[in-house]
Amino acid sequence: MLNRKNIEPFRAGIIGCGAITEHLHAPDYAIYEGAVIAALCDANLARAHEMRERFAPEAAVYSDYKEMLRKEPLDGVTVTLPNVLHAAATITSLKAGCHVLVEKPMASSLAEAKRMIAAAKAAKKVLMVNQCQRRSAVHRKAKEVLDSGILGKVLTVAACFGHEGPENWSPTGKWFFNKSQARFGAMADLGVHKADLIRFLTGKEVAEVNAFTARLEKKRATVEDNFVSCLRFTDGSIGTLTASWTTKGMDADYVILHCANGSLRVNEIPGKPLVANLVDPECTIEFELPEPLSVYKDSWGFGVSEGFVRATRGQEKPFCSGIEGAKSLAIILACEKAAESAKTTKVAILK
Repeated sequence: MLNRKNIEPFRAGIIGCGAITEHLHAPDYAIYEGAVIAALCDANLARAHEMRERFAPEAAVYSDYKEMLRKEPLDGVTVTLPNVLHAAATITSLKAGCHVLVEKPMASSLAEAKRMIAAAKAAKKVLMVNQCQRRSAVHRKAKEVLDSGILGKVLTVAACFGHEGPENWSPTGKWFFNKSQARFGAMADLGVHKADLIRFLTGKEVAEVNAFTARLEKKRATVEDNFVSCLRFTDGSIGTLTASWTTKGMDADYVILHCANGSLRVNEIPGKPLVANLVDPECTIEFELPEPLSVYKDSWGFGVSEGFVRATRGQEKPFCSGIEGAKSLAIILACEKAAESAKTTKVAILK
């Protein structure tokens, strides 16, 4: 960690004070000695004041992020607004001279994502996307195992992320169910996590997809609550990606990778987060996980705020750059088109 005696702390602003800020971003900033939350912004001022009281007693509070950017000397901001507002807030913040960490999905379209990337390049600022599953202990270890080569080439992948719905962890987040604010339902809220994680773990890119969506229980929603897709990678291997807001009675946050020399089961077996079943030599390995990147009592252990700050200071690479976030978004957009057209759809190629 940084020493405040040697380096001035990173002055962070948070735009949006909903559940993701409460459970992830604010706690991560609060524990990291290299940063201070200098400003909090939310259209609901009561929420901003609540976050101030809990995590940043000296922070300024605003209801308009443009005013915040004009008045506060910030080094960077974290954007956690509803999905359709990500691009505008990100581009405005970059033009104001701030580095930006934006929540996933980074944008509502590839055109928006490209404008965000261009704005970061023009401003010479870091743009990162909070594809935070890359930073969990089990996924970092799974990446290490796959990169070691003991399992051989990845042949097929099955990824699933599901829970009972956003209303169960973000009671005030009504926007999740409104297409005009969220743009997507479960496919981007949860599916983009696994789309990105598959890319991160395997190093593969998706070439084309088929997909189905459904609204099975969230009848008042204008977005899908379930999503299933089939993926074909550029090397010819295949996989499946599933996301659901109607998963009940169990955790569903797993990836299974079937490889030439066995299989790797990530968060699929209760109580055994990472297990490899090898063919040669025939054995089963239960891997120990590294320490979480954050240990704040209210945090999820990803240390995303520290990773963001360190990337802006050149101390480590961005864990998910703007272009990486756009590539994962491109998979979801292709799935949406495939579901609407009932046709196999190619994934946009981004470089």
